[in-house]
Amino acid sequence: MAHDVILKNGLVVTPTGVIQGGVAIDGEQIVVVGADAMLGQAKREIDVQGKIIFPGTFDPHVHFGVADRFGDDAMVEDFLHDTKDCLIGGVTTIATTTLIGKDPLLDLFERAVRCGTDHSWCDFKVTCVVNTLDQVQAIPATVKKGGVSYKFFTGYAGAQAEGFGMNPEGITPAFFHQACEQFSRCGPPTFAKIHAEDPYVRGILIDRLRQMGRADKLTAWAESSPEWAESVQVYTYGLIANQFRVPLYPVHISAAHTVETLKHLHSQGLRIIGETVACFLNTTAPEMDAKGMGGKAKIQPPIRFDKDKERLWKGIQEGTLSVVGTDSLTYSASFKTSGDFWDCRVGINLQVADTLPLLFDEGVNKGRIDLVTLAKVLSENAAKLYGLYPKKGALTLGADADIVVIDPEKEATLGVARLRSRADYSLWEGRKVKGMPVMTFLRGALVMENGEIVGQAPTGKFVEQVVKPRGL
Repeated sequence: MAHDVILKNGLVVTPTGVIQGGVAIDGEQIVVVGADAMLGQAKREIDVQGKIIFPGTFDPHVHFGVADRFGDDAMVEDFLHDTKDCLIGGVTTIATTTLIGKDPLLDLFERAVRCGTDHSWCDFKVTCVVNTLDQVQAIPATVKKGGVSYKFFTGYAGAQAEGFGMNPEGITPAFFHQACEQFSRCGPPTFAKIHAEDPYVRGILIDRLRQMGRADKLTAWAESSPEWAESVQVYTYGLIANQFRVPLYPVHISAAHTVETLKHLHSQGLRIIGETVACFLNTTAPEMDAKGMGGKAKIQPPIRFDKDKERLWKGIQEGTLSVVGTDSLTYSASFKTSGDFWDCRVGINLQVADTLPLLFDEGVNKGRIDLVTLAKVLSENAAKLYGLYPKKGALTLGADADIVVIDPEKEATLGVARLRSRADYSLWEGRKVKGMPVMTFLRGALVMENGEIVGQAPTGKFVEQVVKPRGL
């Protein structure tokens, strides 16, 4: 029997190494991984001519429905338009947050799933934002419906917390303790995400720096968040989570100090999964100031300095950091360029199309990491955390045929012109890279080729985890 599709004559990145050969696909699954002679025949054979056959990537840190507009309709539009950029960048699975507020947790979760169903161009999971004690009590019921990850904005207090539907005191250790009690009832693969960043000293420093009127605004913004600001919360909330054997996932780690804190906590046996984001690995505040990016590059926590960027890369090399996401939003430039820098919204726009080429160029081409490590931090490790492995996250037998073909010799200039979403600006305008995704397959179907969407309609699905929570 002929297979449906064969990709051959490539370098296949598997969990254990890189092999010469290809993969065979039947339906939505990979059925052969190996040398070309092992692949057999297929109805469609694609000679990738020495290019890299790589697992489709998983971005676990995306925010839909909370940008220029807020609500279910906005989330539907984000799925419908902006997941196209996922396919452009080889991203085949994402996890987006629910809407943020005080509505019942299960309702928020189910609404997010409905928003993505029939509208997403890639597969997806949903991360629940938890703001109230009523929502904490609803965690087990939401887990039963497929909710795995839960986000706590521990770095917000005062007016900023109230803007997120929280009490002004924010997510206190006592609040988080009660949430971890609920996670302990559910068991793996449920886990907690936190935005780790001390909100109190930051508030004082922002006021002082704002009054200085400095021209290097992004450098000043970086100085408003002390290098230890993440560490104090990673340590505190990490110890609470560890008491209940709950994995803790601090998102968007930005500082060298935090990597050292994680390394110490790992040595004590705490399960803390460190995530950083692509922009922190690829630029610095002074570089963004020199480009005049202003509010467009204003993210919280901030883009920092060379020492931080290099320590983040070392953290990936040694395994202290194990996941790379984007913290993507769907902001238009109007929310980042009008008015005073200090008043414009925090957060960067859609980054999903650029993560793979940026990390390939900055990581693989510069000898910082190899292809197997790149696959782990962009796909495998997140899939394992979400209980999706080996269905997602690797080129293995029986896995979903989520595949991206990378041309390591293809040079490109990043920017808005290559995007297919509604994005109207890019942090990376004019950035030259070498190594580009040229084909993306979602569950065996070719959905992107040479930078263009070739699928006729969105076919992304909400993905049920392979690993089921215990006792529910």
